[in-house]
Amino acid sequence: MLNNIKRVCGFYVSSIHLITMILPYVKNQINMNAKFETILEYNFKENIDNVLSNLIINEEERQKILDINWNNDKIQKYSNIENRLNKLLNKNVNINILISGSKKYIEEANKLIEKYLNKNINKISDIEITIINCYEVSEFDDNIREILDNHELIINTSGIHKIENIFEDYKKRKIN
Repeated sequence: MLNNIKRVCGFYVSSIHLITMILPYVKNQINMNAKFETILEYNFKENIDNVLSNLIINEEERQKILDINWNNDKIQKYSNIENRLNKLLNKNVNINILISGSKKYIEEANKLIEKYLNKNINKISDIEITIINCYEVSEFDDNIREILDNHELIINTSGIHKIENIFEDYKKRKIN
């Protein structure tokens, strides 16, 4: 894996929880001119509108957040993912790919993204890419450790952190 690609996981219990968890990060990244691509199993458009209507933020930030595609996607063909990500690469900005849904949905989306990254390794070497996999807690029964083991970082309402800083015993158990 390239050093410019970060894998982040997050866990949420409802769409409102997901939105409130990632909104500070999204706002911060937008202010740094980063771009977002979303692959969402469920539609968050209505809830993002509701949450933003209750926040005091400037209109430009609000509009940039609303301009992100918060609608659900069926897992798309590779060519659709490729076209969406190529548009962002041409802007030469940091890219955040937000994936949300069940474990199976996230795994399928990541396979397509991994294929894209491997195919375009020369194009992406100078761009910071953050893949944020947000798992709906009620949708998976698997051990959370498996998910944590496949990510370097975790996101919560206070931002992105090393997993062991959030789950203090994680590093100790990983060694054993």
